[in-house]
Amino acid sequence: MVAPLEQTHRVPQFDPQGHRLGPIGTLAAQAGLIWGLIWVAGALGDLLLPPALGVFALALALGVVLLAPRRLVMEFPVSLSVMGLICLAVGSVLWSVDPASTSAVQRALLPATFAIFIAAGLLTLKDFTDALIWCIRIVVVVTCVALIIFPSSRVHVGVQSGGVEDYAGWHGLFNHKNNMMEFFVFAIPTILIFHKQGIVKWLTLGVIGVLSVGSTSSTGLSAGFFVVVAWVWLYAYHSQSKEDRRDSTLLFLTSLIGSLAIISVALSSFGTLTNAYGKDTTLSGRTLIWEAVIDAILRRPLLGHGFGALFNRENVSNETSEVWRQVGFAASHAHNGALDLAQQLGLIGLAVFMILWASIVWRGWEAIARQPDLGIWIMCIVSSNLLMSFSEDVFFGAWFAIFGFMKMLLMRREESLNRPSWTEGPLDKWAI
Repeated sequence: MVAPLEQTHRVPQFDPQGHRLGPIGTLAAQAGLIWGLIWVAGALGDLLLPPALGVFALALALGVVLLAPRRLVMEFPVSLSVMGLICLAVGSVLWSVDPASTSAVQRALLPATFAIFIAAGLLTLKDFTDALIWCIRIVVVVTCVALIIFPSSRVHVGVQSGGVEDYAGWHGLFNHKNNMMEFFVFAIPTILIFHKQGIVKWLTLGVIGVLSVGSTSSTGLSAGFFVVVAWVWLYAYHSQSKEDRRDSTLLFLTSLIGSLAIISVALSSFGTLTNAYGKDTTLSGRTLIWEAVIDAILRRPLLGHGFGALFNRENVSNETSEVWRQVGFAASHAHNGALDLAQQLGLIGLAVFMILWASIVWRGWEAIARQPDLGIWIMCIVSSNLLMSFSEDVFFGAWFAIFGFMKMLLMRREESLNRPSWTEGPLDKWAI
């Protein structure tokens, strides 16, 4: 008598991967993430490497997709706001004031950005943050070596008002000290929250502190101090909310009132503060740049001038010449997050980004109760980014990759995101 099909004995097949990638897929995704983040952050910008090298990160990531179990690929998070910004960035070549420059920026940044997104959609949180920590370690070591070997990495040559002048500021192989500090402001909460090894953790933070002081970047130093304060405050808020919600509400209201008071004092003492930072009331020409960029936005309000086109120095368009004429010197970017995004992708792009930013803040704040490390990390990064955005272009470009992977991590199912890493199981059980 033949047994029914569903009762037929089958030899159990060990499937250790489940929703996970396994050793090869995990390591490839981590490698793509590390190289992709180093590339989009411009940590090797002074080497003038060929833009096509960013494609290597994407090649690794696409290999990961082929290795990934179908169930994991089917769960890949898709953010409409992230997709909207990608479509605008890619499509902007059609209306760019400098299509060649837009195409070049697309080839340089987007492949590595896609690799970062793939890693965020497939890796567990532990594997993802481990890769971020290794990326930070590599950048710190490379920056220190560059400062020792190359004198040019410790000083800038700037073009101001038609003249050439040197000014201090460590930047390693980054193009500018502010670019280096943007990366370190992201790195500080990442190390504080996810790095569990005591000596190496505090050594890394100590070196970052020395490099930050050597950068002499007022914006970066302010944001670095702020992100540490935000880290302390958020953990204090979380610990009090677990014990007594009334205490957490009181802490929130007291902090809000104190912040408003500090802002009021800062605005009333604007001239004194700028002098203390070694700036003038134009913030080193930033107010002149803002006026010129606003005029440029008004000339092309809806879709902007194209991804990376307006401030490109290789093919200077008429629009670029007009902005530089108004400013009085060849400004490198808009020096403001919102203005920079609006001049590239218009008010439509800025609106889509605001939706993305608001959703990250909302989900990040909610995540503090369920996954405090993830929620606090994201809130630290978003709040420090907002502070830097008043004087730097930190909403798009490399930061788009960071905003994108934060949104994707927040969209992941908790049981998938927090599943143990392959390193926590016996290696010989994995199908390699």
